[in-house]
Amino acid sequence: MAHRKPEKKYINFLIIPDGKEEPRSIRLRLSLVRFIIAMLIVFLILVTGGFFAYWKLGSLLIQNNRLKEENFKLVTSLKQVDKIKEELLALQGYEKKIRSSIQGYVKVPETSATDSIPLNQINFESLNREKTGSLFNSIPSLIPVEGFIARGFETSSLFSDAHLGIDIAAQTNTPIRAPADGVVVMESWTDYGGNVLIIEHAYNYITVYKHNQVNLVSELERVKKGQVIALLGNTGKITSGPHLHYEIWHNGKPVNPIYYLNEN
Repeated sequence: MAHRKPEKKYINFLIIPDGKEEPRSIRLRLSLVRFIIAMLIVFLILVTGGFFAYWKLGSLLIQNNRLKEENFKLVTSLKQVDKIKEELLALQGYEKKIRSSIQGYVKVPETSATDSIPLNQINFESLNREKTGSLFNSIPSLIPVEGFIARGFETSSLFSDAHLGIDIAAQTNTPIRAPADGVVVMESWTDYGGNVLIIEHAYNYITVYKHNQVNLVSELERVKKGQVIALLGNTGKITSGPHLHYEIWHNGKPVNPIYYLNEN
């Protein structure tokens, strides 16, 4: 018995135009139709996979950018923490110097009296007229630099931080003079205060000088009233032009220097 070849199968597609044209018939092998369908399925799978991969890549890029931004913020925060830490250490040193001075660890020039004298008990008129004696030389009654007051003494409030001194504006390199006899207990640099000086005087007085262009005295050096101790400048991060930030501390508390300048 002879072997019969498998019969080829076809599919007929009938095309019926809308117009007056006669219908046309297209005859395709079933295997070709199956191949076309398979190719369409593969194409749809590839297109769908491509869209999914594109969406996934976009999500990864967005996430990557967000992580980069968060990493940048973290690095910036760490840098700020390091700066704050450095400034805190400087402020701790600043505080230590003041506390050491207040507690008497640094000797001041000998006077006839070492007790505290309240401001209202000082006769500035007589003091300035005599211009001699230990009291005149020890009370910080001299204006440290010639200029104008750009900012006054301010206590803290809900809207602003405390400003424990006055800012005296003048030209850069204007001489800064010691307002009284004393001993330099700190000569250093801080990020925010720039070149800083702290001088201890008799009668429990301490004076502070910030943003100096250059300090001209060293720690533990004795200074005389009217002696040039520094040159006015604009050093440090927190500053708005050449000026001297000047503080007076009495009995461990900041007092308004303007009282002494007014009396003088």
